[in-house]
Amino acid sequence: MTRTRQQIWRSRGFTLIEILMTIVVIGILATVALRSLQSGIDQSRIRETQEEMDELVMAIAGNPGLYANGLRSDFGYVGDVGSVPSTLDNLMTNPGSYATWKGPYMGRRFTQDADGYKRDAWGNLYTFTSGITISSTGAGATAMTKSAAAASTDLTSTPVIGTITDAAGNPPGDSSVAITVRITYPNGTGSTTSATTSPNNGGAFSISGIPIGNHTITAVYRATADTVYALASSLPKTGAFVNFRLPGSPFASSGGGGGASGSIVYVSGSAQTNGNDIEFQITNNGGSTVTITSLVATYTHTPSGYFKKVKWNGSTVFDQNNPRAGSGDTVNLSSSKTLAVGATATISLESFKDAPTGGDDLTMSNTTFTITFSDGSVITFNSGA
Repeated sequence: MTRTRQQIWRSRGFTLIEILMTIVVIGILATVALRSLQSGIDQSRIRETQEEMDELVMAIAGNPGLYANGLRSDFGYVGDVGSVPSTLDNLMTNPGSYATWKGPYMGRRFTQDADGYKRDAWGNLYTFTSGITISSTGAGATAMTKSAAAASTDLTSTPVIGTITDAAGNPPGDSSVAITVRITYPNGTGSTTSATTSPNNGGAFSISGIPIGNHTITAVYRATADTVYALASSLPKTGAFVNFRLPGSPFASSGGGGGASGSIVYVSGSAQTNGNDIEFQITNNGGSTVTITSLVATYTHTPSGYFKKVKWNGSTVFDQNNPRAGSGDTVNLSSSKTLAVGATATISLESFKDAPTGGDDLTMSNTTFTITFSDGSVITFNSGA
């Protein structure tokens, strides 16, 4: 049987239609493969960018999963400096010879790619806003945003609260004015600053505006010169709680109202104003001799007043001009002063001015003063006309 021409042709290869169909199928498969490959690349870039943004967030506010001795140990840039970074550059380069800056805060791999931490996986620069939010435009449809906190104040202005009692659990009562609680923290511009307060009669205290981080906090009971220390680990937004206990039971003998304090009383009507000085008298109304090593004068005046000298029976026991002492400052006497039972002493606060350094003379007439002595005694009087 002889084969037809068409059969012979078919036996030699593909028809044109078959070839075209093969090309179409290959094109479709190639398109699908390219799309799959591109999708895989995009997903890889998304993951890489998200991981880098997480690292940036932790560089700003620390890694919440790192702990040491029961306390969170990493608070990033904000924990060291006390403010949020103004640019992402601050995370790798000290913004101004800040003594408290402990960076770089990003991984070592960026030492080879100096600007790599500022770009997403597509090579686009991150957008950095409010010192806490990093945004990536990605490939358009894959835009991403990460924030270190809901608001910058959640990182830079947290509350530190606590209580202080003696070892027996007694609150300070009236002796609360003889207690100074002080916390030291980074000031946001490369150094440190402090904030102070006194507890209420129940022993509770609160200090606001503290940045996140581990900060040293002390409580000093001036009547006995006892000082206790703690580490306040202030977390984002929630802040920190600190519980102080003084040794012994100094608050017990007066039912939580000041122990052996109260021996010194104000001599009624003795206060007077002499130019920019004030003078008043005290007497020991207790049962034993009192020794005074320091005092704190608390008062409210507009403008604020600052005094240079303290005299005890005419002898200068404090002289400081740069800066002068102000309301709430502890004034340590250059020599301790004793006051026998029934004895009287004249004290003067002198050379008031309206600024801690420099300034003009200031008359402190008709101002209410509260003086807390180192033995825990507290007196209150009006300076008069």
